[in-house]
Amino acid sequence: MVITVDDLPGVTQYDRTPDGKIALNQRLVRHFTTHRVPAIGFVVSQWLYGNGAPDPKQVNVLKIWLDAGLELGNHTYSHKDYTGITIPEYLDDVVRGEQITKQLVEQRGKPFRFFRHPFLRKGETPAKKDSLERFLARQKYREAPVTIDNYDFMFSQAYDNALLKGDTALAAVVGRDYLDYMTAYVRYYEAQSDSLFGRPIPQILLTHANTINSACMGALLDRLEDMGYTFISLDEALKDDAYRSVDGYIGKGGISWIHRWALTRGKRGAFFKGEPEVPAMITQLAEEKPR
Repeated sequence: MVITVDDLPGVTQYDRTPDGKIALNQRLVRHFTTHRVPAIGFVVSQWLYGNGAPDPKQVNVLKIWLDAGLELGNHTYSHKDYTGITIPEYLDDVVRGEQITKQLVEQRGKPFRFFRHPFLRKGETPAKKDSLERFLARQKYREAPVTIDNYDFMFSQAYDNALLKGDTALAAVVGRDYLDYMTAYVRYYEAQSDSLFGRPIPQILLTHANTINSACMGALLDRLEDMGYTFISLDEALKDDAYRSVDGYIGKGGISWIHRWALTRGKRGAFFKGEPEVPAMITQLAEEKPR
């Protein structure tokens, strides 16, 4: 399994200061180091700035990852939804997304080679999807697919709100629910990939740089290891033939590549049933306005 982490330097209401985001990423990277996970983080470059200039503390978040030997990729400059803007506007956001991160990576003698689509959206028309794919190829980017999509951000919002209320017992409940939810999600996509390919494939898990993962990632990695998973790089996973499957999906949905491939192959209805749901308590807590 590949562990990917979107939205660096971080999305959090609890650790929202620059110092808080440094601490959040230190915890997250410590989990990866302990478990020897070659994780990759995807950076939203706009969030590295403050008052129109690079914020050294936000930039230091990237150095925490690089110092640990982890890889970084491009998640655009401002995390825009491709289905809501023009092709030139989006392609410009991809190029601007290289600011700061690409230089830091290449200074370490490493390639800056992977792109992750914000909201997992590749275009709602054939022209937009094709234009983006051709552009990324010209820029020598490789797309970073996701096979195990999920709603970890909902759990993190709930976790943040529990902590902001000072209710550590409630936060612990959210954390346990999160681990159960993620375990169920992995099982769901395991079954789908087995059905689609007739065999297990290297899975690519989407997570985010947020509060709940900084707290619970170690326990999640323990669970994944207990399920028989070992952790590999994104580059290694993409060598599997499954990732050469045709993605013919056109639409506004930000969906797993498993679902893209399934729709391309004509799967409908029953194939997609059984997706785990976010518990109502988590949704309600996540939607509370912080005081």
